Amino acid sequence: MSWVVAILMRLAGVAGVNLSPFAAGALFAGGLAVLAGGAAVAAGAHLYNAGFSSADAKCEAAQVAEQNAQLQARLAEKERQLVFANSLQQRDAKRAAAAEEQLKSNQGAIDATPANPNKCFPRDASRRVRGVR
Repeated sequence: MSWVVAILMRLAGVAGVNLSPFAAGALFAGGLAVLAGGAAVAAGAHLYNAGFSSADAKCEAAQVAEQNAQLQARLAEKERQLVFANSLQQRDAKRAAAAEEQLKSNQGAIDATPANPNKCFPRDASRRVRGVR
């Protein structure tokens, strides 16, 4: 440390200031204290920011996990709705096939019915119906 005091005294002498060895040592110790204090403040700020970002990351992770759970619940509901819609579609397809089969059967019965050359509603029956009120 004595060489640091000697260097400070010489630099002060070049600048035109006459320093005693005690003053040069105090100046050096004060400079070290400022550097150490600044480093401590910087380290404290770094630790504070690290803790803050860690807490923020944990909070964000909890929010993302909650959002993920909500999305999974919505996905499960949509899958349930899709299964229900598919079952309805299959049921309707079966009903449509049955209806088509019934239409073909009815058309077959219509085609198989022989034509009737006689009038379906004779004139005397029409006179009787006209009088009904």
